[in-house]
Amino acid sequence: MEPTHAPPGRLLCRRLLSSGLGCGSEKINGPSFESLVGTWSLSTVNGAALPFTFQAANPKTEILSDQFVTRADGTFIESTDIRFTDATGPSVETFPDSGLWALNGTAIFLQFSDGSTATGTAASDALTFAGGGFSQVYRKQ
Repeated sequence: MEPTHAPPGRLLCRRLLSSGLGCGSEKINGPSFESLVGTWSLSTVNGAALPFTFQAANPKTEILSDQFVTRADGTFIESTDIRFTDATGPSVETFPDSGLWALNGTAIFLQFSDGSTATGTAASDALTFAGGGFSQVYRKQ
């Protein structure tokens, strides 16, 4: 079950994670697994720089930052900062997450700790996730 303020910065394009994918170093027409290990920061949502207004009111909800770290053992950690603004003023909450990741060609697959999944496209310097009306681009740091 999602928290009261569901973290909209968490990759919004949840899809089924294909079963049986390995986290090996085979390169099939795309970046290598090893080249994607590192820190990735959300750069744009729907082409707009951060902060991104996810919800305009009740409360106003803005993505301030979203960063995840992919590790060589096929795991990742993520941290999303969201600002909520209501009649009492703004507050910022951090939503941590973690999970597993895999690469197949240029397709990157994420499985979060709650079992939800996301599929995106990987390049050596950018990861793109699209779905649910949102396009998110992460840049390698």
